[in-house]
Amino acid sequence: MSSQRTELRSGIKYLIRFTAILIIAAGGLLLFGRTYQTESITVSGLTYYTEEEFLAKISGDITRKNTLLFRMEQRRNGEKRIPYIESYDVSIEGKNCIRIQVYEKILVGCVKVMGQYLYFDKDGYVTESSIEQLSGVPLIKGLKFDRIVLYEKLRIQKDELYDVILNITKLIREYEIPAQCIIFNGKGEVELEVGTISVSLGKRAVYDLQIQKLADILPSVSERNLYIDLSGYQGGTDDIIAKPKEE
Repeated sequence: MSSQRTELRSGIKYLIRFTAILIIAAGGLLLFGRTYQTESITVSGLTYYTEEEFLAKISGDITRKNTLLFRMEQRRNGEKRIPYIESYDVSIEGKNCIRIQVYEKILVGCVKVMGQYLYFDKDGYVTESSIEQLSGVPLIKGLKFDRIVLYEKLRIQKDELYDVILNITKLIREYEIPAQCIIFNGKGEVELEVGTISVSLGKRAVYDLQIQKLADILPSVSERNLYIDLSGYQGGTDDIIAKPKEE
């Protein structure tokens, strides 16, 4: 009987200690959670992804709710390779704020080969591939090449065309012209596709005047299937030809 009472007391003492440990641990976890609870996450520099899409690629749902867990996760895993992203910097401000600066790859255009969109930079190096066309990166038609290899330079008929593509891409982004396609014909003349509107820009080294003018007139264009000829536009009061596309 004495032995049973001793065992009972020991069991009760063990249960009390275990319960106390659980209470302390729960209190510690609660304090930890409240102290480092994420109050805000700021992501800058994104155009190819939404903030939620990007965060899902670099962290888990639970770790994003706690700044200390988030920092530990980033240090353990290191910077992840994410399509279209050159790099990103993560910083914790205070105990409750996460700030992320994203540096995206500069993609000036893409070509479509066997159902794949292959994206290249200003020097013609193919950096990414996708089954979908990214918004804001125009499809380039009329380039001639024998083969295309990821991470290698796309060898086209003239390297000077990359400067032309870069000039046009910068301008349509600056003036927020939603051009889906840049077309080079056999004479090196350029045409833009903006929705159902085709715009002839002619052949020149830079297209600043023509695209600036296009940005001015597009808001007033209500017709679909329109052809706009800016190939001879040199500024000022030069005539601009706009007519329905031929069927």
